[in-house]
Amino acid sequence: MPESLKLRLIKNAGWLFGAEVISKLLAYGLIVLISRTLGPEGLGQYSFIFYYVGLLGIFSDLGVGFYFMREVARDKNKLGELLPDVLGFKMVLAVINFAIIMILTVFLPKPEWMKLLIVMAGAEAMLTWVAQVFVRIMYAHEVTKYEAIAKTVERFWAFIAGGIVLYYSRALPPFVVALLAGYVLREVMRIKFGMKFVDAVRIRFRPGVWVSLLKKSYPFWLIGLFTLIYYRTDMVMLNLLIGDYETGIYRAAYTLIEVSLFIPNIVVSTTMPSMARLHKEDRKTLEVLFKKSFQMLLLIGLAGAAGYIIFARFGIILVFGKKFIPSVSILRILGVAVPFMFLNSLFGSFLNATGRELTFTKITGFTALLNVVLNYIFILHYGAAGAAVATVVSQGMASVLSALILWTSTFQIIQ
Repeated sequence: MPESLKLRLIKNAGWLFGAEVISKLLAYGLIVLISRTLGPEGLGQYSFIFYYVGLLGIFSDLGVGFYFMREVARDKNKLGELLPDVLGFKMVLAVINFAIIMILTVFLPKPEWMKLLIVMAGAEAMLTWVAQVFVRIMYAHEVTKYEAIAKTVERFWAFIAGGIVLYYSRALPPFVVALLAGYVLREVMRIKFGMKFVDAVRIRFRPGVWVSLLKKSYPFWLIGLFTLIYYRTDMVMLNLLIGDYETGIYRAAYTLIEVSLFIPNIVVSTTMPSMARLHKEDRKTLEVLFKKSFQMLLLIGLAGAAGYIIFARFGIILVFGKKFIPSVSILRILGVAVPFMFLNSLFGSFLNATGRELTFTKITGFTALLNVVLNYIFILHYGAAGAAVATVVSQGMASVLSALILWTSTFQIIQ
Protein backbone atom coordinates (compact mmCIF):
# COMPACT_ATOMS: atom_id res chain seq x y z
CA MET A 1 0.00 0.00 0.00
CA PRO A 2 1.48 3.42 -0.97
CA GLU A 3 2.77 5.43 1.98
CA SER A 4 0.71 8.53 1.04
CA LEU A 5 -2.53 6.54 0.99
CA LYS A 6 -1.66 4.87 4.29
CA LEU A 7 -0.98 8.22 5.97
CA ARG A 8 -4.20 9.73 4.61
CA LEU A 9 -6.25 6.78 5.84
CA ILE A 10 -4.60 6.94 9.26
CA LYS A 11 -5.25 10.68 9.49
CA ASN A 12 -8.91 10.33 8.47
CA ALA A 13 -9.39 7.37 10.78
CA GLY A 14 -7.83 9.36 13.62
CA TRP A 15 -10.34 12.19 13.23
CA LEU A 16 -13.27 9.81 13.02
CA PHE A 17 -11.96 7.67 15.87
CA GLY A 18 -11.69 10.66 18.18
CA ALA A 19 -15.14 11.92 17.21
CA GLU A 20 -16.72 8.48 17.49
CA VAL A 21 -15.21 7.79 20.91
CA ILE A 22 -16.43 11.12 22.27
CA SER A 23 -19.81 10.81 20.53
CA LYS A 24 -20.38 7.28 21.71
CA LEU A 25 -19.42 8.08 25.29
CA LEU A 26 -21.79 11.04 25.35
CA ALA A 27 -24.57 9.16 23.58
CA TYR A 28 -24.00 6.27 25.96
CA GLY A 29 -24.24 8.64 28.92
CA LEU A 30 -27.42 10.15 27.51
CA ILE A 31 -29.12 6.74 27.24
CA VAL A 32 -28.09 6.06 30.83
CA LEU A 33 -29.69 9.34 31.93
CA ILE A 34 -32.91 8.48 30.09
CA SER A 35 -33.07 4.94 31.45
CA ARG A 36 -32.38 5.94 35.04
CA THR A 37 -34.74 8.94 34.91
CA LEU A 38 -37.64 7.59 32.86
CA GLY A 39 -37.17 3.82 33.24
CA PRO A 40 -37.67 1.10 30.59
CA GLU A 41 -40.98 2.62 29.39
CA GLY A 42 -39.46 6.06 28.83
CA LEU A 43 -36.45 4.57 27.06
CA GLY A 44 -38.82 2.56 24.89
CA GLN A 45 -40.83 5.66 23.92
CA TYR A 46 -37.68 7.64 23.14
CA SER A 47 -36.33 4.82 20.98
CA PHE A 48 -39.60 4.41 19.11
CA ILE A 49 -39.80 8.09 18.13
CA PHE A 50 -36.39 8.25 16.48
CA TYR A 51 -36.36 4.72 15.06
CA TYR A 52 -39.82 5.27 13.58
CA VAL A 53 -38.76 8.50 11.86
CA GLY A 54 -35.56 6.86 10.67
CA LEU A 55 -37.45 3.88 9.26
CA LEU A 56 -39.88 6.13 7.41
CA GLY A 57 -36.98 8.07 5.89
CA ILE A 58 -36.81 5.49 3.12
CA PHE A 59 -37.71 7.96 0.38
CA SER A 60 -35.34 10.72 1.48
CA ASP A 61 -32.41 9.76 -0.74
CA LEU A 62 -33.22 6.99 -3.26
CA GLY A 63 -29.50 6.17 -3.39
CA VAL A 64 -28.55 9.47 -5.01
CA GLY A 65 -26.26 10.52 -2.14
CA PHE A 66 -24.08 7.42 -2.28
CA TYR A 67 -23.89 7.46 -6.08
CA PHE A 68 -22.96 11.15 -5.93
CA MET A 69 -20.16 10.46 -3.42
CA ARG A 70 -18.74 7.58 -5.43
CA GLU A 71 -18.68 9.54 -8.68
CA VAL A 72 -17.07 12.61 -7.10
CA ALA A 73 -14.50 10.39 -5.34
CA ARG A 74 -13.54 9.00 -8.74
CA ASP A 75 -13.55 12.34 -10.58
CA LYS A 76 -13.60 15.64 -8.64
CA ASN A 77 -14.63 17.49 -11.82
CA LYS A 78 -18.07 15.91 -11.54
CA LEU A 79 -18.83 17.86 -8.37
CA GLY A 80 -19.95 21.02 -10.12
CA GLU A 81 -21.86 19.05 -12.72
CA LEU A 82 -23.83 16.83 -10.31
CA LEU A 83 -24.31 18.97 -7.17
CA PRO A 84 -27.08 21.38 -8.38
CA ASP A 85 -29.33 18.54 -9.56
CA VAL A 86 -28.58 16.35 -6.54
CA LEU A 87 -29.43 19.21 -4.15
CA GLY A 88 -32.68 20.02 -5.92
CA PHE A 89 -33.71 16.38 -5.99
CA LYS A 90 -32.87 15.88 -2.30
CA MET A 91 -34.95 18.89 -1.30
CA VAL A 92 -38.00 17.60 -3.14
CA LEU A 93 -37.53 14.12 -1.67
CA ALA A 94 -37.22 15.57 1.83
CA VAL A 95 -40.58 17.35 1.53
CA ILE A 96 -42.27 14.24 0.13
CA ASN A 97 -40.83 12.07 2.88
CA PHE A 98 -41.97 14.48 5.59
CA ALA A 99 -45.50 14.40 4.15
CA ILE A 100 -45.44 10.59 4.35
CA ILE A 101 -44.36 10.73 8.00
CA MET A 102 -47.16 13.18 8.86
CA ILE A 103 -49.85 11.10 7.16
CA LEU A 104 -48.82 7.76 8.66
CA THR A 105 -48.33 9.21 12.14
CA VAL A 106 -52.00 10.20 12.29
CA PHE A 107 -52.96 6.52 12.36
CA LEU A 108 -50.43 5.42 14.98
CA PRO A 109 -51.89 3.90 18.17
CA LYS A 110 -49.91 6.37 20.27
CA PRO A 111 -50.84 9.34 22.51
CA GLU A 112 -51.09 12.75 20.86
CA TRP A 113 -47.97 14.11 22.55
CA MET A 114 -45.90 11.30 21.04
CA LYS A 115 -47.37 11.96 17.59
CA LEU A 116 -46.43 15.63 17.90
CA LEU A 117 -42.85 14.74 18.82
CA ILE A 118 -42.65 12.39 15.84
CA VAL A 119 -43.81 15.13 13.48
CA MET A 120 -41.25 17.54 14.97
CA ALA A 121 -38.50 14.96 14.55
CA GLY A 122 -39.62 14.44 10.95
CA ALA A 123 -39.47 18.18 10.28
CA GLU A 124 -35.89 18.36 11.56
CA ALA A 125 -35.02 15.26 9.53
CA MET A 126 -35.66 17.23 6.32
CA LEU A 127 -32.64 19.39 7.14
CA THR A 128 -30.61 16.28 7.98
CA TRP A 129 -31.42 14.63 4.66
CA VAL A 130 -30.30 17.69 2.70
CA ALA A 131 -27.18 18.24 4.82
CA GLN A 132 -26.07 14.67 4.07
CA VAL A 133 -25.19 15.84 0.56
CA PHE A 134 -22.46 18.04 2.04
CA VAL A 135 -21.18 15.19 4.20
CA ARG A 136 -20.87 13.12 1.01
CA ILE A 137 -18.85 15.93 -0.57
CA MET A 138 -16.38 15.93 2.32
CA TYR A 139 -16.02 12.14 2.27
CA ALA A 140 -15.56 12.16 -1.52
CA HIS A 141 -12.58 14.45 -0.96
CA GLU A 142 -11.31 12.00 1.68
CA VAL A 143 -11.63 14.62 4.45
CA THR A 144 -13.32 13.52 7.67
CA LYS A 145 -12.29 16.09 10.27
CA TYR A 146 -15.21 18.46 9.65
CA GLU A 147 -17.81 15.74 10.06
CA ALA A 148 -15.99 14.69 13.23
CA ILE A 149 -16.29 18.24 14.60
CA ALA A 150 -19.99 18.56 13.72
CA LYS A 151 -20.88 15.24 15.34
CA THR A 152 -18.88 16.00 18.46
CA VAL A 153 -20.48 19.43 18.95
CA GLU A 154 -23.96 17.91 18.58
CA ARG A 155 -23.22 15.18 21.10
CA PHE A 156 -21.93 17.68 23.65
CA TRP A 157 -25.08 19.73 23.15
CA ALA A 158 -27.27 16.65 23.57
CA PHE A 159 -25.51 15.51 26.71
CA ILE A 160 -25.24 18.91 28.42
CA ALA A 161 -28.38 20.75 27.27
CA GLY A 162 -30.45 17.57 26.98
CA GLY A 163 -29.21 16.30 30.33
CA ILE A 164 -30.09 19.56 32.08
CA VAL A 165 -33.58 19.62 30.55
CA LEU A 166 -34.16 15.98 31.47
CA TYR A 167 -32.92 16.51 35.03
CA TYR A 168 -35.27 19.40 35.73
CA SER A 169 -38.31 18.33 33.69
CA ARG A 170 -38.09 14.55 34.18
CA ALA A 171 -40.26 14.29 31.08
CA LEU A 172 -39.63 13.11 27.53
CA PRO A 173 -41.18 15.95 25.40
CA PRO A 174 -38.89 18.86 26.47
CA PHE A 175 -35.90 16.53 26.30
CA VAL A 176 -36.67 15.56 22.69
CA VAL A 177 -37.08 19.23 21.76
CA ALA A 178 -33.61 19.94 23.19
CA LEU A 179 -32.14 17.09 21.16
CA LEU A 180 -33.74 18.37 17.95
CA ALA A 181 -32.17 21.79 18.53
CA GLY A 182 -28.77 20.08 18.67
CA TYR A 183 -29.48 18.24 15.43
CA VAL A 184 -30.25 21.55 13.71
CA LEU A 185 -26.91 22.92 14.92
CA ARG A 186 -25.11 19.85 13.55
CA GLU A 187 -26.71 20.12 10.11
CA VAL A 188 -25.90 23.82 9.81
CA MET A 189 -22.27 23.01 10.58
CA ARG A 190 -22.23 20.18 8.03
CA ILE A 191 -23.54 22.47 5.30
CA LYS A 192 -21.05 25.22 6.18
CA PHE A 193 -18.11 22.81 6.23
CA GLY A 194 -19.17 21.07 3.03
CA MET A 195 -19.33 24.38 1.19
CA LYS A 196 -15.55 24.71 1.66
CA PHE A 197 -15.19 22.23 -1.21
CA VAL A 198 -17.67 23.95 -3.53
CA ASP A 199 -17.01 27.04 -5.61
CA ALA A 200 -20.68 28.05 -5.69
CA VAL A 201 -23.86 26.34 -4.49
CA ARG A 202 -26.57 26.23 -7.12
CA ILE A 203 -29.86 24.33 -7.05
CA ARG A 204 -31.61 22.96 -10.11
CA PHE A 205 -35.04 21.36 -10.38
CA ARG A 206 -34.87 19.23 -13.53
CA PRO A 207 -37.07 16.11 -13.31
CA GLY A 208 -35.56 14.73 -16.51
CA VAL A 209 -32.09 14.72 -14.97
CA TRP A 210 -33.48 13.20 -11.77
CA VAL A 211 -34.80 10.25 -13.76
CA SER A 212 -31.33 9.77 -15.23
CA LEU A 213 -29.80 9.90 -11.74
CA LEU A 214 -32.28 7.32 -10.46
CA LYS A 215 -31.39 4.85 -13.18
CA LYS A 216 -27.83 4.84 -11.83
CA SER A 217 -28.54 5.24 -8.11
CA TYR A 218 -31.52 2.97 -7.45
CA PRO A 219 -29.37 -0.03 -6.38
CA PHE A 220 -27.88 2.14 -3.61
CA TRP A 221 -31.39 3.16 -2.55
CA LEU A 222 -32.48 -0.47 -2.32
CA ILE A 223 -29.39 -1.20 -0.25
CA GLY A 224 -30.19 1.75 2.02
CA LEU A 225 -33.83 0.65 2.27
CA PHE A 226 -32.91 -2.89 3.20
CA THR A 227 -30.28 -1.64 5.64
CA LEU A 228 -32.88 0.55 7.35
CA ILE A 229 -35.16 -2.46 7.67
CA TYR A 230 -32.19 -4.41 9.00
CA TYR A 231 -31.33 -2.01 11.79
CA ARG A 232 -34.63 -0.30 12.64
CA THR A 233 -37.43 -2.77 12.11
CA ASP A 234 -36.71 -4.72 15.30
CA MET A 235 -37.24 -1.70 17.57
CA VAL A 236 -40.36 -0.50 15.74
CA MET A 237 -41.96 -3.95 15.48
CA LEU A 238 -41.14 -4.73 19.10
CA ASN A 239 -42.84 -1.52 20.23
CA LEU A 240 -45.96 -1.98 18.10
CA LEU A 241 -46.32 -5.72 18.83
CA ILE A 242 -45.35 -5.87 22.52
CA GLY A 243 -45.03 -2.35 24.01
CA ASP A 244 -42.75 0.28 25.51
CA TYR A 245 -41.28 -1.87 28.32
CA GLU A 246 -39.92 -4.65 26.08
CA THR A 247 -38.61 -2.01 23.69
CA GLY A 248 -36.75 -0.33 26.54
CA ILE A 249 -35.25 -3.64 27.68
CA TYR A 250 -34.07 -4.39 24.15
CA ARG A 251 -32.77 -0.86 23.56
CA ALA A 252 -30.63 -1.01 26.70
CA ALA A 253 -28.86 -4.13 25.41
CA TYR A 254 -28.59 -2.79 21.88
CA THR A 255 -27.09 0.46 23.16
CA LEU A 256 -24.10 -1.44 24.51
CA ILE A 257 -23.75 -3.22 21.16
CA GLU A 258 -23.80 0.13 19.35
CA VAL A 259 -20.83 1.27 21.40
CA SER A 260 -18.63 -1.13 19.45
CA LEU A 261 -20.03 -0.31 16.00
CA PHE A 262 -17.95 2.85 15.77
CA ILE A 263 -15.03 0.58 14.78
CA PRO A 264 -16.46 -0.68 11.45
CA ASN A 265 -17.98 2.76 10.85
CA ILE A 266 -14.52 4.33 11.00
CA VAL A 267 -12.96 1.66 8.78
CA VAL A 268 -15.69 1.93 6.15
CA SER A 269 -15.88 5.74 6.17
CA THR A 270 -12.13 6.10 5.69
CA THR A 271 -11.58 3.31 3.16
CA MET A 272 -14.67 3.49 0.92
CA PRO A 273 -13.63 6.54 -1.17
CA SER A 274 -10.14 5.04 -1.52
CA MET A 275 -11.61 1.69 -2.58
CA ALA A 276 -13.71 3.42 -5.26
CA ARG A 277 -10.64 5.23 -6.59
CA LEU A 278 -8.28 2.24 -6.36
CA HIS A 279 -10.77 0.05 -8.24
CA LYS A 280 -10.01 2.24 -11.26
CA GLU A 281 -6.33 2.95 -10.60
CA ASP A 282 -4.61 0.14 -8.67
CA ARG A 283 -6.30 -3.24 -8.16
CA LYS A 284 -3.35 -4.72 -6.27
CA THR A 285 -3.39 -2.00 -3.62
CA LEU A 286 -7.16 -2.41 -3.37
CA GLU A 287 -6.71 -6.11 -2.62
CA VAL A 288 -4.21 -5.34 0.15
CA LEU A 289 -6.50 -2.69 1.65
CA PHE A 290 -9.47 -5.06 1.67
CA LYS A 291 -7.60 -7.98 3.21
CA LYS A 292 -6.08 -5.91 5.99
CA SER A 293 -9.45 -4.35 6.80
CA PHE A 294 -11.08 -7.81 6.84
CA GLN A 295 -8.50 -9.33 9.18
CA MET A 296 -8.65 -6.41 11.59
CA LEU A 297 -12.47 -6.30 11.75
CA LEU A 298 -12.76 -10.08 12.17
CA LEU A 299 -10.33 -10.23 15.09
CA ILE A 300 -11.83 -7.23 16.89
CA GLY A 301 -15.35 -8.52 16.24
CA LEU A 302 -14.62 -11.93 17.76
CA ALA A 303 -12.97 -10.33 20.80
CA GLY A 304 -15.99 -8.04 21.18
CA ALA A 305 -18.44 -10.94 21.04
CA ALA A 306 -16.57 -12.76 23.79
CA GLY A 307 -16.52 -9.64 25.93
CA TYR A 308 -20.25 -9.04 25.59
CA ILE A 309 -21.10 -12.63 26.49
CA ILE A 310 -18.80 -12.76 29.53
CA PHE A 311 -19.45 -9.29 30.98
CA ALA A 312 -23.11 -8.83 30.01
CA ARG A 313 -24.52 -8.85 33.55
CA PHE A 314 -21.81 -6.60 34.94
CA GLY A 315 -22.27 -4.09 32.10
CA ILE A 316 -26.05 -3.89 32.30
CA ILE A 317 -26.17 -3.43 36.09
CA LEU A 318 -23.31 -0.93 36.08
CA VAL A 319 -24.80 1.22 33.35
CA PHE A 320 -28.57 0.87 33.59
CA GLY A 321 -29.24 -0.50 37.05
CA LYS A 322 -31.10 -3.53 38.36
CA LYS A 323 -34.38 -2.49 36.69
CA PHE A 324 -32.77 -3.63 33.43
CA ILE A 325 -31.68 -7.12 34.55
CA PRO A 326 -33.86 -8.68 31.78
CA SER A 327 -31.53 -6.98 29.28
CA VAL A 328 -28.63 -9.26 30.28
CA SER A 329 -29.80 -12.27 28.27
CA ILE A 330 -30.66 -9.99 25.33
CA LEU A 331 -27.12 -8.55 25.35
CA ARG A 332 -25.55 -12.02 25.33
CA ILE A 333 -27.59 -13.02 22.30
CA LEU A 334 -26.83 -9.78 20.43
CA GLY A 335 -23.15 -10.16 21.25
CA VAL A 336 -23.00 -13.15 18.90
CA ALA A 337 -23.96 -10.83 16.02
CA VAL A 338 -21.05 -8.41 16.55
CA PRO A 339 -18.49 -10.13 14.23
CA PHE A 340 -21.15 -10.39 11.52
CA MET A 341 -22.04 -6.70 11.89
CA PHE A 342 -18.40 -5.72 11.58
CA LEU A 343 -17.81 -7.78 8.44
CA ASN A 344 -21.09 -6.83 6.77
CA SER A 345 -20.09 -3.17 6.89
CA LEU A 346 -16.87 -3.96 5.05
CA PHE A 347 -18.46 -6.36 2.54
CA GLY A 348 -21.14 -3.85 1.60
CA SER A 349 -18.68 -1.00 1.24
CA PHE A 350 -16.36 -3.09 -0.93
CA LEU A 351 -19.09 -4.35 -3.26
CA ASN A 352 -20.53 -0.85 -3.68
CA ALA A 353 -17.14 0.74 -4.28
CA THR A 354 -16.22 -1.81 -6.95
CA GLY A 355 -19.41 -1.47 -8.99
CA ARG A 356 -21.21 -4.56 -7.68
CA GLU A 357 -23.99 -2.72 -5.92
CA LEU A 358 -26.67 -4.89 -7.58
CA THR A 359 -25.11 -7.98 -6.03
CA PHE A 360 -25.12 -6.39 -2.59
CA THR A 361 -28.68 -5.20 -3.18
CA LYS A 362 -29.83 -8.78 -3.65
CA ILE A 363 -28.04 -9.89 -0.48
CA THR A 364 -29.46 -7.10 1.68
CA GLY A 365 -32.92 -7.52 0.16
CA PHE A 366 -33.06 -11.21 1.00
CA THR A 367 -31.69 -10.81 4.52
CA ALA A 368 -33.90 -7.78 5.26
CA LEU A 369 -36.99 -9.78 4.30
CA LEU A 370 -35.71 -12.64 6.43
CA ASN A 371 -35.21 -10.21 9.32
CA VAL A 372 -38.79 -8.91 9.13
CA VAL A 373 -40.28 -12.41 8.98
CA LEU A 374 -38.13 -13.68 11.86
CA ASN A 375 -38.87 -10.59 13.95
CA TYR A 376 -42.61 -11.04 13.51
CA ILE A 377 -42.50 -14.73 14.45
CA PHE A 378 -39.97 -14.53 17.28
CA ILE A 379 -41.22 -11.28 18.86
CA LEU A 380 -44.74 -12.65 19.23
CA HIS A 381 -43.40 -15.76 20.97
CA TYR A 382 -40.29 -14.54 22.81
CA GLY A 383 -40.51 -10.73 23.00
CA ALA A 384 -37.19 -8.88 23.13
CA ALA A 385 -35.18 -12.11 23.11
CA GLY A 386 -36.88 -13.06 19.85
CA ALA A 387 -35.86 -9.76 18.27
CA ALA A 388 -32.25 -10.42 19.31
CA VAL A 389 -32.27 -13.91 17.77
CA ALA A 390 -33.70 -12.49 14.53
CA THR A 391 -30.84 -9.98 14.41
CA VAL A 392 -28.18 -12.67 14.86
CA VAL A 393 -29.63 -14.98 12.21
CA SER A 394 -30.13 -12.24 9.59
CA GLN A 395 -26.69 -10.69 10.16
CA GLY A 396 -25.06 -14.11 10.00
CA MET A 397 -26.84 -14.94 6.77
CA ALA A 398 -25.71 -11.66 5.20
CA SER A 399 -22.08 -12.42 6.13
CA VAL A 400 -22.20 -15.92 4.70
CA LEU A 401 -23.74 -14.83 1.40
CA SER A 402 -21.34 -11.89 0.98
CA ALA A 403 -18.31 -14.02 1.84
CA LEU A 404 -19.31 -16.70 -0.67
CA ILE A 405 -19.64 -14.13 -3.43
CA LEU A 406 -16.31 -12.48 -2.63
CA TRP A 407 -14.59 -15.85 -2.29
CA THR A 408 -15.57 -16.82 -5.82
CA SER A 409 -14.82 -13.42 -7.35
CA THR A 410 -11.63 -11.42 -7.93
CA PHE A 411 -10.44 -11.31 -4.32
CA GLN A 412 -10.15 -14.17 -1.89
CA ILE A 413 -10.81 -13.12 1.69
CA ILE A 414 -8.20 -15.26 3.37
CA GLN A 415 -5.15 -16.81 1.80
